[in-house]
Amino acid sequence: MAQKKKRKWDPIKRKWADEVAMEDVRKAEIASCLLRPAGKNPYYLLRGTDCIAINNLAELKEKLDLFEEKEAEWVAAWIEYLGDKETADKIRAKPNEFKSIIGARYEELRGF
Repeated sequence: MAQKKKRKWDPIKRKWADEVAMEDVRKAEIASCLLRPAGKNPYYLLRGTDCIAINNLAELKEKLDLFEEKEAEWVAAWIEYLGDKETADKIRAKPNEFKSIIGARYEELRGF
């Protein structure tokens, strides 16, 4: 009868695996906050006489072409209100890149 080889426990690999798992949990929590924000107010985009309610990150990404750079701070505040301070901070640091930051965050989180 063949005997199974016993694997040596590697604390470095275990730590890395735990960190990856925690990062996935964190991303799933942020994705939930941004893609299905329960009990949160929408972002209201005023354009002339139109008032467009944006309820989540997916809707924001769809309507990014309607936004101007001067609205980046408001978008950052709303993203932080939904629960993603990391993305809000990135937008505040580079407001001229807020559309690409939103697009990248959406792509990162949509699988969660």
